Amino acid sequence: MDAEFPLASPLDAPPSPPPDPAWTGPDVVFTILITLLAMVVFSAVAYLGWAIVAHATHITAAAQPERALVAIMLIAQTAGFAAGFLFAWAWINDRRGARFWEAIHWRKLRPEAILAILVGGMLTMIGVQILGHLLPMPSEVPMDRLFTSRTAWMLLIYGTAIAPFFEEFFFRGLIYPSLRATFRDGFPVTDRVGWRPVVRLLAALALVTVLLGLARTVVMTPWNHLAPGLYGAGAVICLALLVLPRLLLAPLGGLLHLLAQLHHPELLAILVTGILFGLMHAAQLGWAWAAVLILVLVGIVLTVVRAVTGSLMASWLFHVAYNGTLFAVQLVATQGFHHFTQGPH
Repeated sequence: MDAEFPLASPLDAPPSPPPDPAWTGPDVVFTILITLLAMVVFSAVAYLGWAIVAHATHITAAAQPERALVAIMLIAQTAGFAAGFLFAWAWINDRRGARFWEAIHWRKLRPEAILAILVGGMLTMIGVQILGHLLPMPSEVPMDRLFTSRTAWMLLIYGTAIAPFFEEFFFRGLIYPSLRATFRDGFPVTDRVGWRPVVRLLAALALVTVLLGLARTVVMTPWNHLAPGLYGAGAVICLALLVLPRLLLAPLGGLLHLLAQLHHPELLAILVTGILFGLMHAAQLGWAWAAVLILVLVGIVLTVVRAVTGSLMASWLFHVAYNGTLFAVQLVATQGFHHFTQGPH
C-alpha cells in the first residue's frame, strides 16, 4: 500500500545558505560613493559650524589653524564612514536578507588568538619601522604637517579607536570578499548588466570633474597649451563610457575571466585589496613610492589575517595593535607629544 504522504517534499528541504558575500560589486561601489558624498557634506557643515563659532567668539583662523583643520577633517571622516556603514547595514539586512554581522564575518575569537593577533600587530609595526630605514623614505609627507602638539591626541584617538574599525569594514569586510568572488567566478555577461548604471554614474562624475578642470585651466595664467588637449581627451572618454558602458565592461570582463582561470582567487583578492589600501593613503604620503609600498604591504598583511582567521574582528584587532604601537612610539619619541623635531614617518 502506497504511503498517503510522501516521505519528503521540496518544502522539507533545508534552506540554501545565503551567498557569500551577501552583496554585489555595485552595492559596494554605491556604498563607497555615499560615504564619500557624506564626507563632503559633513566637511562643509563642520567648517561652517566652526566658522560661525569662531566669528561669534572672535577666534581667528590663525590662532589654532592645525587644530581646527584636523578637527574638521576627523569629524567629517568619522561622520562619512558612519553614514556609509549605516547604509551598508540597512542594505544588507533589508535588501539582501542576511544578518549583518554574520555577513561581514565579524566572528568572535578565543583569548589566545586575540593575544597572538595583538602581538602580531605590534611586531609588524616594528618590522615596518626597520623596513622604512632601508627604503628611500621622504623626509616629510603632507600628513606630518598636521601632526603637532595641538593635534596629536586627536589623531591618536581617531587612529586607534575609529579609523581601524571603519577601514577594516570597508576593505576587509566589503571589498575583499567581493574581489575574491570576482576572481573565483570571473565576470559573466549576465553580471555586467548590473554594472552598467554604475559605470554611467562614475563616468558622469568623472566628466564633471574633467570639465571643471578644463574651466580652471582656461582661466589660468600662464597658459598651458597641453592641458586643454588632455582634458578634452578625458571628456571624450567619459562621454563614450556614459553612452556605451560596455566599452569598459567588455574588456574588463575578458580580463577577469582570464584571471579566474588561474584558480587563485584568494591570492589575487589579497593582493588587490592590499594595493587599494595603500593607494587610499597615497595622498597623505605625498605619493612617495616607498611610503605607499609600505602601506600596501601592511594592507596585504591585514588581508592575510582576515583570510586565515575568517574573522573581520581579527584584522580589526591587528590594525588597532599596529596603529596603537605606532602612536606609542611617537608618544615616547616626542616626550608626550611636546617636542616635534620632524613629523612622524
